[in-house]
Amino acid sequence: MTIEVRRPRAAPYTGLRLLQTTAAFAFSSYFFFWLVGSAALWASVATGALSTLAAAGLCVAYWVSIALYKPQYGKGWPFHWFLYSGFVDLCLGYYDGTAIREGEAPSSDGKYLFAMVPHGVFGVCRSFSGGYCWREMYPGIAARWGSFGGAFYIPGVREFSLCCGCLDAGKSALTRAIKRGENVMLLPGGSKELMLTDNTSNVTKLVLRERTGFVRLAIEHGLDLVPGYCFGEKYVHDLVLLPAPIRKLLYSSFRLAGALLVGRWGTFLGKIERNGKPISLGFVWGAPIKVTQQAEPSAEYIAEVHAKYCAEVRRIFDTYKARFGYSAEEELELVSAKSKSQ
Repeated sequence: MTIEVRRPRAAPYTGLRLLQTTAAFAFSSYFFFWLVGSAALWASVATGALSTLAAAGLCVAYWVSIALYKPQYGKGWPFHWFLYSGFVDLCLGYYDGTAIREGEAPSSDGKYLFAMVPHGVFGVCRSFSGGYCWREMYPGIAARWGSFGGAFYIPGVREFSLCCGCLDAGKSALTRAIKRGENVMLLPGGSKELMLTDNTSNVTKLVLRERTGFVRLAIEHGLDLVPGYCFGEKYVHDLVLLPAPIRKLLYSSFRLAGALLVGRWGTFLGKIERNGKPISLGFVWGAPIKVTQQAEPSAEYIAEVHAKYCAEVRRIFDTYKARFGYSAEEELELVSAKSKSQ
C-alpha cells in the first residue's frame, strides 16, 4: 500500500498564497532571526521603551541562559504544537509539496530511525517531518530531530530548533531520547553534504560512503531504519560558498557550513520556478528496513544494513525522479565526507 499526500500551492495574489509565502520565508530565514531580535532591541532603546542598561542586562541574561541551560542534551522542548501545526502546512503549500509513503503504515508502538537525504542547502525537507502530510502518513508517530551542536548557540536558531523538537545529534543525547521511547530523525550527510549541493549538475552527491553511525545506532537500539529522499530541494536555492579558510574555521569550530543561500528575489525565500517551469518538492519514504537488535553489532552486520539503506535510497531516486521533474540523466553518487566541496 502506498499513500500520497499533497499540500498544493495556492493561486497567486490570494490571501492563502501570501500566508504560504510568509511562512516559507520565515522557515528559510531562521538562521538570521538574531538580526531581527537585535534590531528590535536597538529600536526599543532608540525609542526609549528600554534603557541602555536594561537592554544590556537582557543580553547578558540571554547569553548566560545559553551557557547554563542546555535542554538539547536532555528532554528538549515540547514540539508537537509547532512541528505538526498549520505553519508547516503553509510551508509545504508554498513549495507545492507532495509526500509519499511506501508500504503499510508502521505501528505507532514501533521504534524507528528516519534517515533523510539529501541534506540540501537549508534542510527544507524537515518540513516533511511535520504538518498534515506527516500526520496522514504516520498517525500516532512522532520523532525527535538530531541537530548539529552549533545550532543551540546561535540566537534564534536555538529556539527555532528546540521548537521543532531538535536535540543534539551526538550519540549520548540521542541514546537518552531512544531510551525514553522516542523515535529519531536524522540527515546522515550533515553539513558536508550541504556544501556539495550543486543545482547546475545532474549528479547529486550523498555523503554516505562511510557514514555508518546512524546505522549502528539503529541496530544497537532495535530501531527499524526508514529511508527517505527529498526531491527538488537542490533547485530552490543557489549555494554561495564562503572563502575556504572561513569554511574550514566554521566547520571545525562549530560544525557550521560555510555557505550562504540565495533564493527568490535575492532573499532566503526558496524559488518556485526553474527555467520557466514550476518547482514542486517531493518527499518519498520507503518501507522500514527491519533490523535485529544487537548490543555490540559486528562490522559485517552494520555494513549489511548500511548497504540495504543505500540501495533503497537509490531505488527511491530512480523510481520517482521523473515524477518530480528530474531528467533521465540525473543520478546519485555516494561519496566520502572527505570529498572536496565546490
